[in-house]
Amino acid sequence: MRELSVYYCPLCGRYAYFQLPKNAVCHKCQTKMNLMDMRYQDFMDLDYDARDRLITHKIVESAPTLVERICAPDKVYNHRELIGRLAAECSRLEQENQELNHTIDWMHKTIWDQLKRTRELERELAELRKS
Repeated sequence: MRELSVYYCPLCGRYAYFQLPKNAVCHKCQTKMNLMDMRYQDFMDLDYDARDRLITHKIVESAPTLVERICAPDKVYNHRELIGRLAAECSRLEQENQELNHTIDWMHKTIWDQLKRTRELERELAELRKS
């Protein structure tokens, strides 16, 4: 038989004991509860105040900070920053494209020079065979 585990609701702070994680749903909020990282018996040994402090600490620890919550709408609607990033990426890609085109031009020239040299050598060889 599986041992009981302690779960808490990240929204309202209620806690409960379940054997299976699939059953860990808050009865008040109807949300999935989080597993406490301690054994059932260790949690039961705590008094009610210690339990409340522990769960409060867990909720605050996992909640976004005040600065993150204040800045969240700004991040969603900050088109200037997005445009700046996209412009920088376009510049980087154009630079990379120029370098690749330069490499292709160099390779093309090298191949044609090599082909021309090969044909000249073939002609010289053909002339040597005739003589």
